[in-house]
Amino acid sequence: MAIEYVENIVQLLMNLIALLLCLFYYISSKRRGWFYSIAFFLCSLLSCYYWTSYQIIMGVSPNVSDEMTYFGWNASYFVLFILLMHMKTPEERRYFHPLMLLPVPLNIWQLTLYLPYGRLFNNVYSVALCTLLSCFSIQGFCWYAKKRNEGVPKPYVSLACFLFSLFEFCMWTSSCMYEPFSELYYPFSILGSLNYLTLVWAIRQAYNATGAVSRITFDRKYQNILKASCLGIVFIFSGGGILLGIWLRNVMTRSLDQASAADLYDIIPVVLFIISAILIGFVVAVILVVYFAQHAAENSQLREARQIAERSSAAKSEFLANMSHEIRTPINAVMGMNEIVLRESRQARDRLPEDSEAVRDIFADISSYAGIIDSAGKNLLSIINDILDISKIEAGKMEIREDAYQLSSVLNDVCNLAGFRARSRNLAFRVNVEERLPDRLFGDALRIRQILLNILNNAVKYTNQGSVTLSVSTDTESPAEAGQVMNLVFSVKDTGVGIRPEDLEKLYDKFERIRPVKEGTVEGTGLGLTICRSLLDMMGGTIRVESVYGEGSVFTVSIPQKIVSPEPVGSFRERFESGTEPTDLPQELFRAPEAHILIVDDTRMNLTVVEGLLKKTGIRIDTADSGEAALQCTLSVPYDLILMDQRMPGMDGSEAMHRIREQENGANQQTPVVCLTADAVSGAEERYLREGFTDYLSKPIESRILWKKLISLLPPEKIIFLPAGQEEDKPDPHASSPVAGTDFSALRAEGVDPDQGLKYCRQDEDLYRSLLSEFAAEAAENERLLEQYYRSAAWKDYTILVHSIKSVSATIGASRLSEAAAKQEAAGRKEDIAELTQGYPDLLSLYLRTADAVRPFGAGPDSALPESSAVMEFMPE
Repeated sequence: MAIEYVENIVQLLMNLIALLLCLFYYISSKRRGWFYSIAFFLCSLLSCYYWTSYQIIMGVSPNVSDEMTYFGWNASYFVLFILLMHMKTPEERRYFHPLMLLPVPLNIWQLTLYLPYGRLFNNVYSVALCTLLSCFSIQGFCWYAKKRNEGVPKPYVSLACFLFSLFEFCMWTSSCMYEPFSELYYPFSILGSLNYLTLVWAIRQAYNATGAVSRITFDRKYQNILKASCLGIVFIFSGGGILLGIWLRNVMTRSLDQASAADLYDIIPVVLFIISAILIGFVVAVILVVYFAQHAAENSQLREARQIAERSSAAKSEFLANMSHEIRTPINAVMGMNEIVLRESRQARDRLPEDSEAVRDIFADISSYAGIIDSAGKNLLSIINDILDISKIEAGKMEIREDAYQLSSVLNDVCNLAGFRARSRNLAFRVNVEERLPDRLFGDALRIRQILLNILNNAVKYTNQGSVTLSVSTDTESPAEAGQVMNLVFSVKDTGVGIRPEDLEKLYDKFERIRPVKEGTVEGTGLGLTICRSLLDMMGGTIRVESVYGEGSVFTVSIPQKIVSPEPVGSFRERFESGTEPTDLPQELFRAPEAHILIVDDTRMNLTVVEGLLKKTGIRIDTADSGEAALQCTLSVPYDLILMDQRMPGMDGSEAMHRIREQENGANQQTPVVCLTADAVSGAEERYLREGFTDYLSKPIESRILWKKLISLLPPEKIIFLPAGQEEDKPDPHASSPVAGTDFSALRAEGVDPDQGLKYCRQDEDLYRSLLSEFAAEAAENERLLEQYYRSAAWKDYTILVHSIKSVSATIGASRLSEAAAKQEAAGRKEDIAELTQGYPDLLSLYLRTADAVRPFGAGPDSALPESSAVMEFMPE
């Protein structure tokens, strides 16, 4: 009898604990699976509580044929089956496997054993439901075995239901047998009771495995009150019901004789059943409270969401109104200035003055108008770029692409651009960089440039007088070591109008525009700082601002960066200030008619550029269009210097250089070899110097840098320095400059900057026109090859070709095309198909438009460069 008491008490306790756990989970997450599990444990409790409390009170088991005895358990089987089917997917429910039929004959055998006991309907009903539970539990195992490689969740609930039906089968089958097998009923019953907790665990795991999100939408304090109420009421009522039953039994025993008391004992089961019903009613009330509280919270959230959406809509409308104004402003400037250019051009065409000074004034005015158009166009492009960047960030398509880079190179680019804009507004631009900072870092240099330029441009934009200062440091005191992560700290201080304290919180809001009273209208989208903060979040960095309204602001950016090499950046400030001298200062001239050099490049246009830059030096120049041709030249002719292109088909520059060094009885084994390449990425120079090149020059080649290399590498005795004022190098004061004398507005309209191209040609307009002719002549063949490589997915050849386009377009000043080609080159190296597919149409369209634009400005058929084969470049290892 003791084991029977233990078995019933364990069952009741497990039932109550499992019910409370399911209630707690339902209050927290309101998932339907928890609702079905609560219903299952409530139905089970109806019979379990009645059976256990009756046995404790009366000292005997209730009548098994009593309707109240099995009503709850019979209902619980049905609810458990609904729970099992709910946790399955529709596809799983339709799945069939022969193993599912395995429990059928076993349960039929069990039914024949149990028919003599209890009622027929009760036995058939319970066996049938247990059979369904077993069959569909096995279905879950078979489904998982079939689909586990596809990532389907493990069949946790199927396992718990199968164990439930298995223990039920073992309990009732053993109870129909003779001793000692009939005694197995109790351990199986205790295992079945413990399985209640397994079912709770299984539902929890199933929701975790499928990534079901907890929907807690009403106050946690309110949830805790509900949970405490459930805990108290369930245990008070369940314990109180048993105590009430014992009290009734004792009162009736003392007050009545045994026969009369026995007749009145029938009221005790009714009382117990009523208490069970009250417990069930309370739990149902809790479920209803949670349901309506959830709906009330959801309605509140919907109202809040609608208010936020309305505010957001209003902010977006204001933002679009601002953007409309910002976009219309440069468009109006472009259209207005263009109308003036057209009018004055027609007037000059129809009534051209005879006085050369008047003609010069007309073209000067037109050039000034074109400059305004160019500035407005760049402003419009900046607005569009900001909008595209914020759209990419919102869509989750903005990527951080980390690689090794040189901090000094990033700072040089940023300081040149920001310094130019600061000087154009008569502002002082200062740079302070800690000399101990390591120069070689690992991170996304492109995004760091973007962040710094955004902040520096804002500083310049909102500063009318004074200065803008960029400081770069680190908060790490320990010496730099390779592999260490340090915080790179950039600080931008200005003496501008500052920011009001109430506007600081709105500084990074997407659709908020801070308009200082003291500044008036400024250009831009107002998205710059929003983009900066989003990029910094992606890189694990931070940004903070300190500002005094009317005095200035300090923006501080901190970005964690990995150290590649501890070599310090050194005195960057001195190098930067010395490099900001105007480019039109007189240069030291020299002649070297006794010097003999070899230029190796597979692109005729590149050979022409170098020949043109060195034309006035008198240097004897030989050219070779391949590594093999260079080997033939160097075998017998001794050169003072070799300029070697790196990327060439067949034999690249590195291999050609090594083979020249290794030529047996060769005339140039010790000749300096300078690497020419458009690889301006971080680390390129160090890589080529380690390869064995004497020095390194990046394309496009600037004449000043080329001349310095020649002076340092050519034999000193062959160099003749000329006085700076030598007559043959003085510009004619009465001659107009090439740019001023030629209308290059059509080139500028297509993103080609003739000033930049002429700078690479040392202001030699004839050379520049020759390069334009060569560029246009190669366009058709390059278009064919681009299309062929793209369609056949020959990404290596495609990357080589766009690398060459990047180089030659930069040489003629087509920076927009060069940047587009650089992006496609980077994507081609990584075989980023999505980026290649997205960027190819724009690159091809821009290339063809640029070629059409430069064609009329070529040197003409008589002086055009000879037709060359398609530009091919070799991808180095």
